[in-house]
Amino acid sequence: MNDIRFSGNLHYKIKNLGFVEVVRKKNFVFSFKNGKNFFSFIFVKEGALDYAFSRERKNIRIEKGQFLFIPKLMPYTTTYLTDNTHIVILTFDVDGETFSSDFPVPIVKNFANGDFLSAFTPEYTQNSLFLASKIYDILFMMEKENFPIPKKYKKLKPAIQELQKQYFKNEKIDYYAKLCYMSESNFRKLFKEYTGKSPIDYRNSTRISVLKNFLESGEFTVAEAAYLVGFNNMAFFYEVYNKYR
Repeated sequence: MNDIRFSGNLHYKIKNLGFVEVVRKKNFVFSFKNGKNFFSFIFVKEGALDYAFSRERKNIRIEKGQFLFIPKLMPYTTTYLTDNTHIVILTFDVDGETFSSDFPVPIVKNFANGDFLSAFTPEYTQNSLFLASKIYDILFMMEKENFPIPKKYKKLKPAIQELQKQYFKNEKIDYYAKLCYMSESNFRKLFKEYTGKSPIDYRNSTRISVLKNFLESGEFTVAEAAYLVGFNNMAFFYEVYNKYR
């Protein structure tokens, strides 16, 4: 018999769940100039919509059988393209600094399966545990399918994966740049453009998210947790922790 074991923690936790189901007429327009203060999944049951993202300088059309992930604080305008367009919206926030870097852009995809929305009965849509389970299901699918990084940023993938998985290592920027076959200056610039953070800030925010999980477990002291995630200097750790807590 195979002895298979796993022990791990999520680097983010879902909170502030919401559910909305609406039907709109053709040409209905709604804008969020500063984006929403939460993440959204938009599922189309009937009809079609157009989403214009000024920051991304592109439009995305979604139709029946598709869903769209919209990052937090991303400005957009949506236009309903057909009469009786019927959508379901799941909203949520997260504890965990790295989440926005994991999924920083709008993503459109087909439903995981045809029966996904059938479970959203009035009884269940008011149940936080049910909504959280659906969101975790979708996020698992997103990670599993490894949604493509925009072509411009694909070369960063080895560094991002290394920073996420080996966050406890104290490698220099040049190490991550070499993983991507880039010069250090170009790597720094492109990384900041894609994630909104420097490579070191990205690593530190990941460390703090993991550290919080260690502390919540009650099994580690602050010093022990700091050491486990890669901080060898407690003075520096407290400086970083105060920045990201």
